[in-house]
Amino acid sequence: MLGILRSQEIKNVVIFVCDALRWDYVPEEVMEMGVTFKTIASSLHTGASFPSIVSGLYPPKHRVETWESILPEGKRGLLSLDEHSISLRCETMWTRWSSGESPIHSVLGNPPEIPLDETGVPFIYIEDDKGGHCPYGLPLGAFGKAGCSEFFAEYGRRGRQELARQYEKGIEQSISQFKHRLRTLKNRGLVESTLVIFTSDHGELLGEYGGLIGHGRPCCPELVYVPTIFIHPALKQGDVIDGGVIRHVDFCPTITALLGYDLHYDVDGVNLLDQNGLPKSGFSFRKGSFFRKGGPLRKSLRSSFSYEADSVWDYYGGHVFHRQRLAKSLPFFIYKVLSQTNPESRFMKQSLRGKGLRRRIKSYCESLRHLTYPHIQYMHPEIDEKTARAMLNEYLENIGLVEQEEDLITIDEEVKERLRALGYID
Repeated sequence: MLGILRSQEIKNVVIFVCDALRWDYVPEEVMEMGVTFKTIASSLHTGASFPSIVSGLYPPKHRVETWESILPEGKRGLLSLDEHSISLRCETMWTRWSSGESPIHSVLGNPPEIPLDETGVPFIYIEDDKGGHCPYGLPLGAFGKAGCSEFFAEYGRRGRQELARQYEKGIEQSISQFKHRLRTLKNRGLVESTLVIFTSDHGELLGEYGGLIGHGRPCCPELVYVPTIFIHPALKQGDVIDGGVIRHVDFCPTITALLGYDLHYDVDGVNLLDQNGLPKSGFSFRKGSFFRKGGPLRKSLRSSFSYEADSVWDYYGGHVFHRQRLAKSLPFFIYKVLSQTNPESRFMKQSLRGKGLRRRIKSYCESLRHLTYPHIQYMHPEIDEKTARAMLNEYLENIGLVEQEEDLITIDEEVKERLRALGYID
């Protein structure tokens, strides 16, 4: 399927990450450019998914769970290829930070940020484009410091159809940016020697499950399933592969094998160039808050009021296992969704105005179920619940979940406020 790439003189790789693009919204225009795969995102937010993309490890192994963690130096995979120029570009995303100083740069160990037309050959070029991130189709400062919270309040009043149309507008803008990158490769004469991968770090909710929006929670198909399109002149255009999946963790071993590198650690993914068939399943994890909390009491409160889920997915659906229980989750739901001014709260309140008490209660109960039920099956996975639990337990037991020392970043309140404006709310 992708094995033909071995016979090509590929020296460069471009990974274009259209932020928050869910599987069912991938534009046909991009699918027609190459071979499309349904992909399992390793986590539900950028800070945990990007480390999986570059390292080939799931979050329990790479241990980047908050914006204050750093991917260990010895596990930086694609960012540590000595003979390649490395660039992590964020031209349309993280615009409130100086070049190379965004939170995603920090968690990945501060790789350089070099435009594609200036990157030295051979290169690994990774771009985090705004894509489907709120505020959809609008500049990040369009709603001032309130950011995503005010945006979702506005579109709660306008309705889900308007929200979806605005989301599509954001994706269209990202595709325009992507085509500009392809023109840059053509102008530099690098099309034949470059593998282009178009993908996303996670999906996005547009008011499903009682009015939930954004990303980070809950673990569900709209957030876990994302597209990946491999683009190269040797590959068949417009081919969509059914029945199997690829995972974020497969990118690193596939790319390093293609470029002739050996990794010095064991990865969770596989080299897709050597696969006769696709992987049948994969994991997605979400653990804790976006920021750490200090002190034993605050850590205890965080465990009570944070979303944690482990999940197993195949092409046809998945099983989600929530770690928290209803007794802890109900106060969390009331505090975070009903009482506060975070994006979820503001969208739900505005979208349910005038709907009547019964309708509001029904929506809140539906949201609560998807955030808290111990086990939820989505769609029709070929894997049954018992097998899914066994797969997760085996993986986590093999890791050992031994507490390890971590490199940490100190984030000041100003930076936290910027992240909150992007929808990263504790």
